[in-house]
Amino acid sequence: MEEKRTLFDYLYRNLKEQILTGYLGYGELLPSLNGLCEIYNVGIRTAKDVIRALKEEGLIQTEERKPSHVIYRRPQCSPDIHVIQSVLKKRTSILQVYQTMELLLPSIFSFSLAVCSSDIQRLCFAQLRKDSRKDLRTRWKSASISLHHLLDASGNLLFRDVLTNLELCARVPFFLEQGQEVCFSTPCSRYGNPMWILDAAGAGSPAGIHQQFRLMYASLTQAVDMYLADICSRYPNVDEEQTDMFPWHIQLGRDHYYMQITRSLIDQIGLGVYGDGDFLPPEAALAAQYNVSVSTVRKAIAMLNKTGFCQTYNVKGTQVTLFNDNATVRCMKNKVFKRDTLTYLSGLQFMAIAIRPAALLAFEQIDAGRLEELKHALKAPYAIPLDLLIRYVIECLPLYPFRAILKEVTGTLRWGYYYSFFSAGIQADNPLDRKSMTAYHYLIRGDKEAFAGQLSLCYCHILEFVRDFLADCGLPEARNFVTPIPELLGW
Repeated sequence: MEEKRTLFDYLYRNLKEQILTGYLGYGELLPSLNGLCEIYNVGIRTAKDVIRALKEEGLIQTEERKPSHVIYRRPQCSPDIHVIQSVLKKRTSILQVYQTMELLLPSIFSFSLAVCSSDIQRLCFAQLRKDSRKDLRTRWKSASISLHHLLDASGNLLFRDVLTNLELCARVPFFLEQGQEVCFSTPCSRYGNPMWILDAAGAGSPAGIHQQFRLMYASLTQAVDMYLADICSRYPNVDEEQTDMFPWHIQLGRDHYYMQITRSLIDQIGLGVYGDGDFLPPEAALAAQYNVSVSTVRKAIAMLNKTGFCQTYNVKGTQVTLFNDNATVRCMKNKVFKRDTLTYLSGLQFMAIAIRPAALLAFEQIDAGRLEELKHALKAPYAIPLDLLIRYVIECLPLYPFRAILKEVTGTLRWGYYYSFFSAGIQADNPLDRKSMTAYHYLIRGDKEAFAGQLSLCYCHILEFVRDFLADCGLPEARNFVTPIPELLGW
């Protein structure tokens, strides 16, 4: 079982890191309690506890009926040796964050602009218009705020969270404060006025928007690389920490042991390990299998009953019942289940966008040895072709932040849920496996572009398949998840 993590730790560390690194500077306002709950998907009690802890540490000041504001002042020595050393200790990780942003964010931004109306775009970029003539740091912060609003407006529950964590780990304030350095002056002068984002959005060309964002992030990546090399030569005695820096967890607050067991059993049901009409093992046997208490297993089984995968009978036990539309309708009226379902759809949409640049980057690392391993793995019982292909792509990604993001997202996408729509489970002839095997054949032939594009189409298929079913079963919000076709992404 995976170790449980708390929402308090996540929110506390996130806000504290933003304050200590200068992402939230002295005097800046924190979001309201309701805003923190909405942005970070936490409860009001968690938000209050975090605010109290930050206040006790002397990092923020709170006043009744007013937003909390930062009172922490970073050391004013010039240069700030402590900050420079902290950056150099993580220089490889920081550079990889910028490289990940360069590959991932252009497609997400171009897609978000494509699915939002012009009126919504104007609302999203209102702050950017207001601050267009202010200093570079203010313009950058306003551009970031505007892009966060845009990602929220897209309807995807993961886009904004990914951007927030990437920007935080990129140590943006540090590099902005060093803007006078020669190596950083070129991208700042080229993109110092972020109003170009408004111009690109007004043009309405996803390909042009994608290209412009790609050029901007490529320029920033090059500048950061040059600056890190420069300060590394000036401070040669700073050893780099051999730790990867990208803490991001989608399931915080939802990673209870009983939920992990629920997801595991859903996978086994969908794949056909437990078929329609079969009975699950007794509670005591499941408790021993998962090394948890019987009460934890009972919570998992209760979840399976509520989601329509099973029905528990006195004395008899718990029987698999696929597929109960009425139970699904009831689930869609439950706030927690509804949120989890929208996160699932968000994950499918996200992977349809993110897997293409990931596959293009990882392609060359999938060597003959790995191809032979993949060939044998595909012959195993209950083998899921797309799952295997994605595992190899993630394993071969040279950028840890990109790898960490894809691992988190794929961890929410239970393959068994898709296969549960077919009476024979994984053994059924279904469109997803056919599309996945097409991607495999492109990989074998060495066709990188076709391989990457086909993987994206696989996720598009799952999104459309599940989305339409959920919309018909009482979740109209599901129809808001637009299929990320290449024309909307600027590919």
